[in-house]
Amino acid sequence: MAPYRVSLAILALVLLFLATLIGLRVTSLAEDRAATLARTEAAMRNLARVGEQYARRVFETADLVSQQVVDRVAELGGMENLRGDVAIHHWLRDLSARSAGDYLMLTDARGRPVTTSYTHPAPPTDLSDRRWFRMHAEAGAERHVGEALHSRITDEVLFTYTRILRRPDGAFDGVVQVAVRTGFFQGNGLAAEFGDGTAMGLFDTDGRVLARTGLTAEQVGLSVRDTPLFRDLSTRPDGTVRAVLPFDGVERVLAFRRLDGWPVVVTASIPLDQALAPWKRSVKWWVEVLGAVAVGLGLLAALAIRMANREARARSDLAAANTALREAAAGLEGRVASRTRDLAASEMRFRAIFDSTFQLMTLLDRDGFVLEANETALGFLGLERAAVIGRRLAELPCWPDGATSARLAEATAGAMRGTPWRGEMVARGGDGQLTPVEVSLRPVRDVEGRITWLIAEGHDLTELKAAETKLREAQKMEALGQLTGGVAHDFNNLLMVVLGNLGLLRKRLPPDPRITRLLDGAQQGAERGAALTQRMLAFARRQELRPEAVDLAQLVRGVTPLLERSAGPTVRIAADLPADLPPALADANQLELALLNLVVNARDAMPDGGVIEITAAPVEAPSAAAPAGLLPGRYVRLALRDNGAGMDTQTLARATEPFFTTKGVGRGSGLGLSMVQGLAQQSGGGLRLASQPGAGTTVEIWLPRAGATADAMPSRGAQHGSGATPARHVLVVDDDPLVAAGTAMLLEDLGHSAVVATSAAEALARLAREPGVDMVLTDHAMPGMTGMELAERLRRERPDLPVALATGYAELAGTGHGWLPRLTKPYRQEELAELVRRLTRAEAA
Repeated sequence: MAPYRVSLAILALVLLFLATLIGLRVTSLAEDRAATLARTEAAMRNLARVGEQYARRVFETADLVSQQVVDRVAELGGMENLRGDVAIHHWLRDLSARSAGDYLMLTDARGRPVTTSYTHPAPPTDLSDRRWFRMHAEAGAERHVGEALHSRITDEVLFTYTRILRRPDGAFDGVVQVAVRTGFFQGNGLAAEFGDGTAMGLFDTDGRVLARTGLTAEQVGLSVRDTPLFRDLSTRPDGTVRAVLPFDGVERVLAFRRLDGWPVVVTASIPLDQALAPWKRSVKWWVEVLGAVAVGLGLLAALAIRMANREARARSDLAAANTALREAAAGLEGRVASRTRDLAASEMRFRAIFDSTFQLMTLLDRDGFVLEANETALGFLGLERAAVIGRRLAELPCWPDGATSARLAEATAGAMRGTPWRGEMVARGGDGQLTPVEVSLRPVRDVEGRITWLIAEGHDLTELKAAETKLREAQKMEALGQLTGGVAHDFNNLLMVVLGNLGLLRKRLPPDPRITRLLDGAQQGAERGAALTQRMLAFARRQELRPEAVDLAQLVRGVTPLLERSAGPTVRIAADLPADLPPALADANQLELALLNLVVNARDAMPDGGVIEITAAPVEAPSAAAPAGLLPGRYVRLALRDNGAGMDTQTLARATEPFFTTKGVGRGSGLGLSMVQGLAQQSGGGLRLASQPGAGTTVEIWLPRAGATADAMPSRGAQHGSGATPARHVLVVDDDPLVAAGTAMLLEDLGHSAVVATSAAEALARLAREPGVDMVLTDHAMPGMTGMELAERLRRERPDLPVALATGYAELAGTGHGWLPRLTKPYRQEELAELVRRLTRAEAA
């Protein structure tokens, strides 16, 4: 019986050892699986936050664009005044290009398209049965977010954002539709960072899909209303679920966040199998290891039993078998100890992640007492761990008042009952500073669904709020720049008519000193208006620049007499510019105008006289002295310094704001420094101001260096080539009848003949009927075909016909138009005569 008992003991020992080893491994793998899912849920929540911020920008942009369209429609008198108007089509197209490139459409009260940004005329389609139209026409909704749709025109998946249009009496007048492009959600670039199958989603609160990663035309119209996602988002603003969505039928780990103020939910998800792939590989490896261990132990047990049965014959063999079994057991114990050390190291890694995250994180028990806090939270509070652990979260010293503590205590009690909470409040850090913080409380449940802990997170909102403030300021300045540029462009056309007619009147009226004084006054006023529009265009960065290599020393010497006359007898101009100064890339005429503005500003800051120093030097960026936002590179710095009254910190901060001035009423437009800054930035450089009260002001213009040596620039008083110009037959093309008629009269007064066309199509028809036209002068911004498109077509069809372009600002984007002569509005008769002479000489050559 002894060998039989020994065999049973050996089998029991092996089975007990295997059961212990497998139990430890199963427990460890279960913990690894829970940790893997927790990390996946955290990654999806972070990705959902990114999607929430992007979606908010998308809807705020769509709302801003639609509001501009509503204001424009009201300004033009309602929808019926827009039908067939090509100008509103061009305006919508430009508005779409300046925003995110979304498509815009206006429908009337019957659901018929009136105009769009992508085609003209609008297609004759009845849209009155569309859900988004009925929401406005029947339900009276002010705004509506429509589900995803597939565009047959652009082959894109879009969703719609619509806004109601009303007449002045409040009656329904139509709908503005913004078809939003969903590039961020549609792209498939998340797999590289988060894993294959990662998807971003955008749904309305009824469960309809607006946008989703990889969304195809066949999936448009799918809904998640019958999924766990929809049931959860109807009861809480954010969270994580596991759900099977109808897009691919795969179970996913999904995080969702409801967008505050919009009927929209943002989701981020990854297939459960993809999230658990590393864990499954670990399980497979351990199964193989345990199988090998089991086989080895089985062989050893069989050997031991066999040797036990031979105990009577060979006790020495049994001793050897026992020795081998003990060695195998020792090896297995070593492996278990090694795995235990690995688990401890894994716990240390998770602890390091917990402590190094930027979020303020604490773990609370069911009564709201702090069980654990990460290093980020302790650093923010300025407290040791022992001073935090064991205290209620609402009683920590970071809350500035009792109302905040009471609010947090109430939220903690609600979270313990199963209601997650998130809110924004102010906390006091260890340095005594008040900081805006977003606090969230989320319950943690055990396997039986009971709430065991609370996770409290805090996110510092200081940088986010500062960025939002900067974004709002940038958007306001961009809108102001666009408005200023448009007004200046239209005003240039009006000044063109005034200056042209004043010049003709001066020639035709009899000599009379009184009439001459009146004409001089009118012309001076018009010229001051032209100067003001140039400043406005410079501020808006929409003036026409002709950059060239400029020798700054030669430019300053040439313009010094004009600067001295403008500064007056009590101000001395002192220029110190090195002869070996590298050339700068800039528009020489605009740079002279900028210098004149700066000298006038310096003169006004020195009512009792003084010295204005002009210096220049080669510089490089980045450097501490460079203007903010300047790109790295090589520059030339042109500096102007006065010893006047100077500016305090508040005035210096607002010095470049448009229309801000410290001068008296009527003594300044407030656009001088704005114009100089716009010129510098449009030229690829920047502007830097330095000033102190009583110590004067220094203005630095940083301009990029030119690639070649500057050519000699003609002086302001240089005369054009003389000689009679033969009479030419000129075709004038301009959609403004006053400008076209005025230009024709100026040409006829110069001895030429002129015919007028109000569009490019009419110009082409006239050229076909009148073969005797010698040259064409065309405006650029015209409905239908622009002046540049007309010039390109004439260049192909009639290469021997000289063509010139007249424009109010640099409307032409890109390069490649150097072959086309340009005339800047408003222009004088002398400039027009010089253009005709230049075209005549070029034709002869």
